[in-house]
Formats: sequence, structure tokens, C-alpha cells
Amino acid sequence: MKKKKINTGKLIIFAVAALSALGLVIFLMYLAFGKEEDVLSYTSMPIESGYAYDVSDHYLTYMTDNSLEQVNLKDNSRTTTNIYAADGGFSVSSTMTAFYSGSDFQIRGYNAVSLTGTIRSVAAGSKYCAVLRTSNSSNLDSIVMFNASGQPVFDTIEFNDNKVISFGFDTADGRETLWVICVNIESSTPATTIHLYDFNNDGALTYYPVFYDQFIEQLAFTEDSVFIIGTQDIIRYSRTGSREQYRVGIYGKKVTDFRIGDGYVYFLLQSRISDAEHTLFVQALAEADSPGTTSMSIYSGEKIVNAFLQSGGIRVITPTRFLSYSYAGKLSKETELEYPADNAVELDEDRFLLVSDSDCYFVTIAS
Repeated sequence: MKKKKINTGKLIIFAVAALSALGLVIFLMYLAFGKEEDVLSYTSMPIESGYAYDVSDHYLTYMTDNSLEQVNLKDNSRTTTNIYAADGGFSVSSTMTAFYSGSDFQIRGYNAVSLTGTIRSVAAGSKYCAVLRTSNSSNLDSIVMFNASGQPVFDTIEFNDNKVISFGFDTADGRETLWVICVNIESSTPATTIHLYDFNNDGALTYYPVFYDQFIEQLAFTEDSVFIIGTQDIIRYSRTGSREQYRVGIYGKKVTDFRIGDGYVYFLLQSRISDAEHTLFVQALAEADSPGTTSMSIYSGEKIVNAFLQSGGIRVITPTRFLSYSYAGKLSKETELEYPADNAVELDEDRFLLVSDSDCYFVTIAS
């Protein structure tokens, strides 16, 4: 029987067509299911996980057993300051670094100052530094103000009926406003109060209403607003007249980040319930008489270690992955982490600090 010859030309055409079809299928599957990846590079940092560390302005600062270490994130230059003990704390702003231990307080570059009582915390502004101390005899709180040269200024702020829960400075747009959140623990129902001290106006005091129905956890400042963030509501006050504009319920959630953009203030929230630690919520509130609320949720599929609102979208770190979402809630990039994440701290738009067991890494994002 005469054998049929194989038509190699047709075979080649068929193979090319089959490969093209397969390539098209793979491409369509990538569009449907695939995700781009960020390129992450890791630089080991000599920061033990037990060290206190903080990111303020453009500095990463951490305290070792006998020194205060500071990394300038703009040029990666480093500064080391010897300290008396590591049982205190520190605060950093664009103009000063302040630290304390026991009753001793110091602004870097100037002599230490000894105060009566025990220092509980410090907060550095652009022009002044606030030092919170508690009397060893009466257990009452007070705040002592210092200038950037470490000299005491203004009168001591006394809190006879309240315990200071948290405090800090709003220094945006040239302001120097000290905010203080207090709780009156003497009353039958704990009452939270907020005080603002305008140190562009000799420390003029602005009071806000007393909150009996919830604890106030933090404040978010914009040019036009003060957002009071409680355990039940986000409450907007105008900076002029200090009157309430509206409140939006957030019961069961906590605010972890906020960002201003496009006429709205975006708040990032996580559930207080451990069973929902894989879900994020984003709430956009208008700086107006009404909130104009828009909101969405993001489901990561595993526990969220930390998340940040950035100009390009929402960055999410889970124990194994680095995720990028748009503000519409769409997952755009998904990258496996080289080291498992126990914690993560935002440094800037392109870097974050990754804590993995007892090790820390600078992680740089190259999209």
C-alpha cells in the first residue's frame, strides 16, 4: 500500500494556529485571574522587635538599651544619641527630637531638665514640646511646655479632675495647636473631654462638649475640620465656631488611618471583632454640613497585619502577602512576602518597615 506523505506545510500552519490559540487562552485567563506584582526589595535593619520605634515627619526613630537611633528617610542618613536609660520614651517632629526617662527630659542638642513627678509622655510640635507628668504625691496630671531650645515657657497646664489619655500637636499650615483628650474618672459615668490650646495665640483654650456615651480615641485635623473619632461615631466639627456639623456611626469598628483628597476625608477602619480581622472598611466623608457618605469594604482572605491609605490606593499587608487596591476596592497587585509579617509600619509612599519575628526590614516598593 502506498503511504501517504505528511504535509509538513499544513502541519506547521496547524501548530502555529494551535499555539496562537493556546496563547490567547492563557492571556485571557491572565486578564481574568492574574494579578500584577509589585517588586519588593528588603534591607535588614538592626531593630529588635522589642524596641520602641516610631515614624514621624520623615524620620524613623527607635530606642535601644542605651541610645536613640534616627534614620532620615529622605537621604538615609543616621544619627545616634546616647541616652541615660531606655525605660522612657521619645517624640519626633520636623524641628526637634525629645526624649525622657523617669523625671528627666531632654531635647537633643540641649541640656537635660529634671522635673518633679514622673514623666509619662512627651509630644514634639514645630515650635514647642509638651511634657506630661504625674505628681508622685497627688497623682494629678499636668503638662509643662518647653520651647525648641529646651527652656520652659507658658504656664503649667493643670488637670485637677481628669486623667490625660492622649495628647499631641496639630502643626499643619503653620498651626501650633496642642490637643489633649482627658477622662474624668471621679464621676459615676466616665466622661471624655477634649481641650485644644492655640499656641499661635498664647495658648488660648477651646473646649469641646463632654462625651458621656463613648470614649474618644483620636482626632484627625484638616484645614477646615476637626474630626473627633470615638468608639461609636466619627464627629465633624468646623474649626471656626467649634460647632458640630454631623456624626457618622462606626460602632464595632476602629479607625486605623485617614487621608485627605478630592474634597473628602477618607477613613480606613477595621473591625474590633477578631473574627473579622480579614476585612477593611473605607469611609469617605465630605467637609461640609452633611457627610455625603460613601463607603466600601475589602476582603483580603486572611488576617490583616496593617493597612495604609496612600495617593495611589490602599496598601494591605497580611502575614504572607502585600496587596494593592484601588479606591474603588479593586485588587490590582498581589505580591508574596519574602518574610512572614508580624507587624508593618508605613514609612512613606514607597517604603514600609516589616517586622518578622525578631527581625526588621526596610521594604522598598518598585511597581
